[in-house]
Amino acid sequence: MAHTFKFRFRGPAGGLAVDLEAEAAPAGGGPPAHGMRIHENIRLGLPASGLYWKDAAWLAFGVSLHAPALAGLRPDGVFIRVTSLDHPLSDYRSEAAALAMDGWIRERFALEGPGASVAYDTARGRYVFAWGTTFQPFSDDPLPEGPPPFRDHQELDVTVTGVASVGSRVDVDGGGTGFIDQVKHPSWWDEDAAPPRPGDRLHVVVLDAGRDEPRFSALQRDIDIARRLRALRDGG
Repeated sequence: MAHTFKFRFRGPAGGLAVDLEAEAAPAGGGPPAHGMRIHENIRLGLPASGLYWKDAAWLAFGVSLHAPALAGLRPDGVFIRVTSLDHPLSDYRSEAAALAMDGWIRERFALEGPGASVAYDTARGRYVFAWGTTFQPFSDDPLPEGPPPFRDHQELDVTVTGVASVGSRVDVDGGGTGFIDQVKHPSWWDEDAAPPRPGDRLHVVVLDAGRDEPRFSALQRDIDIARRLRALRDGG
């Protein structure tokens, strides 16, 4: 029986919306028509009408996030057949198909999430996706040589080590460095707040762990947003 999952993410200028309808059946015989093998006997079937190639790729990646757990849960295999994928009145990002599939699988099989999420970076005006411990979804070597030491939305204590016109460089307690853009320091918004100086101690949140250097924010509103996102992720 088909089950529909509606993924929604509200951003400051709209958001992402994906309606995914799919059904699960025991895997049997050979590869199904319009389908592909994801992991062991975990297979994905696509609508007979076809999909945009990026949507198909991200749907497959969404299944792969749970494929080992599904293989353990259903040793005889699972065939997930997608019957429809719609993007109703929303921004279009194919990555959202993976988040919709992640949500569909978690609901259908009562599995824990792998840490897949999306946030909106207002400073750069773009969506930022995270995939748990996978940093390069379509690489045979999915982990970078040196995995980022921080995670997006993580809170840290730091010490300012250098100040320039564009922002501040900081050292993180416990190791690692990062950068705070000038607009992500309270002094940019509050004339009564002292500007950053070497030696200042700050509590920050990670905005983009993948940048070189990682970008942090010392703004309380960004810290509050990160706490809400973590609560949604951990609770969902």
